[in-house]
Amino acid sequence: MTIESIAKFGVAPGRMQGDDRAVSASAWWLMGAAALASRLVLGWIYWGGASRRFIYAVKKINPESPGYLANKLVHAAPGIPFGLDGVVHWFLGQPLLLQVAVIGFSLVELVVGVGLIIGFATRLWSLIGLGLAAFLMIIFGWMGTTCLDEWTMAASGFAMAAVTLVAGSGPYSVDQLLIRSGAVERRPWLAWLTSGSLPISEGATIKLATVLGVLSIAFTVFFYGYNFHALYSPLHKRVDNLHPHAQLTNAGVAADGRLVVHTYINAGPDTQGLYIVRATLAPKAATGAKPVFDYDAAALKNKETLKIANRFAPWSTCKTLAYAVRCQLGSQATWSFAMPAGAASSGSP
Repeated sequence: MTIESIAKFGVAPGRMQGDDRAVSASAWWLMGAAALASRLVLGWIYWGGASRRFIYAVKKINPESPGYLANKLVHAAPGIPFGLDGVVHWFLGQPLLLQVAVIGFSLVELVVGVGLIIGFATRLWSLIGLGLAAFLMIIFGWMGTTCLDEWTMAASGFAMAAVTLVAGSGPYSVDQLLIRSGAVERRPWLAWLTSGSLPISEGATIKLATVLGVLSIAFTVFFYGYNFHALYSPLHKRVDNLHPHAQLTNAGVAADGRLVVHTYINAGPDTQGLYIVRATLAPKAATGAKPVFDYDAAALKNKETLKIANRFAPWSTCKTLAYAVRCQLGSQATWSFAMPAGAASSGSP
């Protein structure tokens, strides 16, 4: 196909950079066409996430609903790396700011998804798509009970965005209307945001593609090793998402004589929970004394025996059921137990 025939589709001629040969317009046009599958699929993934919240499952952006997106953030917090779990917990304690963040993130996904699907400002949305993939990897990349679902999605999304960032969009895109109008040719910097011929040489184009390729594989392999410890050993997840675990802290006797303890479910599957069927307060084993109290599931149902204050209600919570107390992954709660008569005066637990 000649430059003249390509130009009929609105592709500007290639430019020269000093003594370096620029990538031909036909090559850019073909690269964009070759990246069509990545652009459409990646766009649909981001569109799908946003459309579920705004159209099909609005409970995900309703702060009063247990299905609110904050519920997934609570589940994710125990495995968020680099100490960023504290940032997420702080956001969860700021309802208005959290709602703004949820709506804002969803809108960004919507714009990126639609922009990539129609091929408008392809390189700009691809760059933002890289950021979205990195965000999703950091927050949710460790999750996946049976498969490495979240890690796979984030790693694939990052690589696909890297491809469309270099290639731009081909003939089936709104960007081509801008190229055909001559706007990109008159303002070469627009090519960095849209599609078509970048104002750089072939060598610089190869370097750009190489950097993004190396960055993509480094991103993928680093988080694979960090979260799953499986670069040169069997799969071993950094956070156990198969077996629930409760962290108990800040235990003590309150002024009203009740035993108070803070719980944090910091491991386990997000699809199930930790089921507690008995609560026992026992002295040190060396003393041989009988337990101070031993409440079974029936006793824990009594609201005077056990009071639970959930930090992240109504999202992930500890909740009394007929046969147990069910605590969801990431939930934090303060438990207040009734103490038998005279037990509180016998010393700290």
